[in-house]
Amino acid sequence: MKILKKLALIPLACILIFAVAGCKKTGYGVYTNIPQGGYTLTDKTFKLKGQIEGYTAAENQPEAAEGVTYTTRGKLYYEMAAEAELVVAADFSTETAINHYNDFTSAVAAKLDEIGKVLSPTVTNSDIYNFNNAAAGATVEISKITYDVLQLALDIFKWTGGCYNPALYYNVEAYGFGNNHKYPQSSAELPDDETILKYTKLAEHFGEIILSKDEGYFVTKPTATVDVNGENLSMKLDLGGIGKGCAVDCIDKLFDDYGYKFGYFNFGASSMLVKNHDKNGSYNISFINPRSISRGTYLTTSISNEKLSTSGDYEQYYILDGTRYCHIIDPATGKPVQTGIMTVTVIGGQKEYTAAENDALTTALMCMGKDRAIKFIEEQLTDRRVAFTCL
Repeated sequence: MKILKKLALIPLACILIFAVAGCKKTGYGVYTNIPQGGYTLTDKTFKLKGQIEGYTAAENQPEAAEGVTYTTRGKLYYEMAAEAELVVAADFSTETAINHYNDFTSAVAAKLDEIGKVLSPTVTNSDIYNFNNAAAGATVEISKITYDVLQLALDIFKWTGGCYNPALYYNVEAYGFGNNHKYPQSSAELPDDETILKYTKLAEHFGEIILSKDEGYFVTKPTATVDVNGENLSMKLDLGGIGKGCAVDCIDKLFDDYGYKFGYFNFGASSMLVKNHDKNGSYNISFINPRSISRGTYLTTSISNEKLSTSGDYEQYYILDGTRYCHIIDPATGKPVQTGIMTVTVIGGQKEYTAAENDALTTALMCMGKDRAIKFIEEQLTDRRVAFTCL
């Protein structure tokens, strides 16, 4: 869904890379509510086209490890079809400290495994697998994690006027993304409009999902179905994007539970937790020009004790007859997003599931288009820093 990729950790800076696709250099617009002086544009092909008003959140105060020499340890994980990277800076000079770190990394692995096993649409008997394979109108027992993520997804679906919708499962598959990953080789292989319309109408019923708690957690599937080529289809979900954000939120809690203040956790390049930097207090992050073939960056800002997420049209995509088709589906059309927004990043927020929420919000903002996104940021996201780029 979203593409952040960490290139390297260098002294005082964590460089995050938004994956790229090549094209002829031209001028692109940047729109942000990050206060002036809080970021630097690093590519001359990007120009500030709009300073968005309304940001009121207090800036975090970064904390360095003064008077202490810390070393850094890291570990890679693979879950939910994505790589995750954990980095911790601490005093590892004793065996006790190393054992504590090993316990922490094991706890991270267990939590990622737990989340992956309930939210994956492909793991047999996961909560989402069971939901997707249940009949229309059926009630399915689920875990608390899935219950919480579905509740958040429903809230954001309503909050964004349907611009975030994880029920566009069939649309994603039809365009060769998702679990399919079989891209059309010509425009003639693209799905027909009639079929896409049926899939889109089915996804519009996402808000009719019913969650309940009574000696367990349950979800009731909408009764809506559609007929496609003689097959009666009920709703299917893919919570991959918001699920990774949920995992980041859970790992943030583990950082605190184990007493680690310094480091970061980057999941699938779409959602990230950034704690303090042990020497500099904050990390500098740079985002790649989504149309660069050389992985040049277009914006740099600093971050500490915050979570961020990003979405973009530049990693999972193909081009047919001059049109870019990416994995982000616009709920208004049922087709790959064509709003002119190339990438969105959302930083901050103070809720329990901040990273999960930001994950969903970046997708929604991609689908809103420039004018609606600006209005939404000004009115609804005053507690977060947001930046997006436009063609």
